[in-house]
Amino acid sequence: MNEYIEKDKTNAPFLLAASFAGLIKFVKSYSENRIVYWQFTPKKEAQDLIDKFRTKTEPHIPARDLFEAIETFWKQVAQARNEGNRNGNIEKY
Repeated sequence: MNEYIEKDKTNAPFLLAASFAGLIKFVKSYSENRIVYWQFTPKKEAQDLIDKFRTKTEPHIPARDLFEAIETFWKQVAQARNEGNRNGNIEKY
């Protein structure tokens, strides 16, 4: 499996913003037990980006992309919480 799965409220939006910049690919988001998971590929590059992010050596991610990713993340979290996730799927952004 070459996919990286993230649920962290800081890391997931960062990886989504990195996908906007073409550094990795956003595969999908889904929820289980009202927790939103985001899937990215390739796994190694996603892990490397998180390591760089934590050490503050991350590649340049435009601020607007990061803000849009954070907003998308919280919309999906709210949707998962509010709808109770009857069918395990959430709206794709």
